[in-house]
Parts: sequence; C-alpha cells; structure tokens
Amino acid sequence: MRRAVILIVILMLSTSQVFAAPAYGTRMPERNKFFGGLQYYQIFERDLNNDNGNMKSSQEHILLSYGVTDWFSLDLKASMGTIEHHAIDGTKVKYDRPLWGGGYGFRVRLYESGALKVVGGFQHISIHPRTVKRNGEKNNAILDDWQGSALVSYDLKKFTPYTGLRYGATDYLHRLNNDANRVYVDEDRRFDAVLGVDVPLNEKVWINVEGAFGGGQALATSVNFKF
Repeated sequence: MRRAVILIVILMLSTSQVFAAPAYGTRMPERNKFFGGLQYYQIFERDLNNDNGNMKSSQEHILLSYGVTDWFSLDLKASMGTIEHHAIDGTKVKYDRPLWGGGYGFRVRLYESGALKVVGGFQHISIHPRTVKRNGEKNNAILDDWQGSALVSYDLKKFTPYTGLRYGATDYLHRLNNDANRVYVDEDRRFDAVLGVDVPLNEKVWINVEGAFGGGQALATSVNFKF
C-alpha cells in the first residue's frame, strides 16, 4: 500500500514544475470512506510577472475525497469558473461564461497527537471559461492553480481552527486567435499564510472557511459531508 501511495504522489507532482488552490484543511476521510462537498473559491488578486498586470477568478467546485488509507487521501474536483485579467495598461478582459474545469490532489497526515494534527498536501485546479470575442478577435483563457501546503490544526470540539503555509503558482494562459501566451504569477509572491476553520453542524456535516494572505488574496467556503 505504501508503494502505491508513493507512486500516486510522484505522478501528481510530475505534472507541473510548480505547485495556489484551497488547501482543504486537515479533516480527512478514513480508509475506504468518502467526503463530499460544495465549495466556492474567490481569488481576489494574483499579480502576474513581467508587467502583465493581475488576474482574478471566481470558482464553484463539487468536492470528493477518498481515504486510500487512514493517513492518505485523494481529493478530486468538478469545477466551473470565471477569469478576469487586468493588464498593466488598464485593459480588462473578462471571461464570465463558465465552460468546464476540474482539479485533483492529495493530503497526507504527517502527525497526530490528541487534538493536534499536522497535514501536508498538494492541490491543482484548472479553469476553462468560454471564448470571448473582443475587437473582432477571439480571446481564450485557461487558469492553472497549483499549491503545496503544510497545515497544523487543533480540535476544540465545537470547531477546529488551522493555520499554515502554502507555496503556490497561478499560470494564466491567454490565447489571442491562434497565438498563445502563458503568464506566470510573480515569483516573489508565491508564499501565502493560510488561516481556516472547520465548524461541525452534526456528526456528518461541517462548514469550512479558509483564507490565504500574502502572495495572493483568496477565500474559500464549503459545505462538506461524509458518507
């Protein structure tokens, strides 16, 4: 089982050279159990390199997590979202008609003692809105969001706060007619502090709220359940 888990991790990490998507928190499904959920994720601003301005994104996700073991889970997303690019010259292109998207990732419980838990993870999201015609030209956009995180939580029974760091990068691929230009997030703004909380509504349902501050400004909220 450990060899299979290690192989899955290597395959996921090999899909990109960089690792800012929501970190999911530290609550993980037990072996052969599932978590589901509905999540809204807002990227308020991510600065892009080489004077390419900044971008924003609003996303909706259907979440599914599976416990491969009691300490390792796979996380999947079916997604829709919008992208808004603000160029440094003041030009704005808004892709506000969602088409499709998705994501994947994993989490590993690194340490647990009583109410204290430490979890590491990796997440990726890709958003593909519809084509936008502007000034007679076709504009296509893809947003790729990556992050690797380390989180520490403490279970206070009525709620579980957590904090940590994530290292992330946002790739914004803009295609004007047939010419593609991939723009990366500013390299000096890839680290974020993460603050979040899980609030149980009952034994099977809980609410998660998570914010990222630093290199990017983002907020994720979700309703989750186990089955």
